[in-house]
Amino acid sequence: MFCQSWIQNHKIQQQTKSSCISLEGASDWKLLVDFDHDQVVFPPEILSTNERPDIVIWSIKLQKVILIELTCCAEEGMSSAQLRKETRYFSLKSQIVERNWKTSLLTIEVGVRGFVGSSFVKCLAHLGFSRAVTTTLCKTVSLVAAKCSYAIYLASNSANWDSNRILLGPEHL
Repeated sequence: MFCQSWIQNHKIQQQTKSSCISLEGASDWKLLVDFDHDQVVFPPEILSTNERPDIVIWSIKLQKVILIELTCCAEEGMSSAQLRKETRYFSLKSQIVERNWKTSLLTIEVGVRGFVGSSFVKCLAHLGFSRAVTTTLCKTVSLVAAKCSYAIYLASNSANWDSNRILLGPEHL
């Protein structure tokens, strides 16, 4: 998927004045997002691996890949979470570089009580998002994390977890 269409699909294009800083120089960018219910395969044109970062953005033309890994952790454990993710994907980054691809690993840490780590702001800046859009996204992510944690807390005394229960819908934002 092209950078421009990805931004357009997320209704950010109108709000973003700057272009995609890391995504400049090519129009063949593709995006994969790993979900539990829709697991992805790491792009085989880059490397054959069982590793599955949360988000992979790549351009064959530029031979460039951006790996993004999200952690939702306790606020006091953000530094440890970041180090854990960087360590986990060190070997993958090295293997990608050995195949003559440029690679970046961006970690994002969001606290369970709604604190958004500076890593999220850095990631969005790396991708070329404007300050206005970044501020809006930080507020939204903060609210989602806090409300989901609260919903989990409210269900903590339940004997069964309803996996079909929606923790947070658009009407809650």
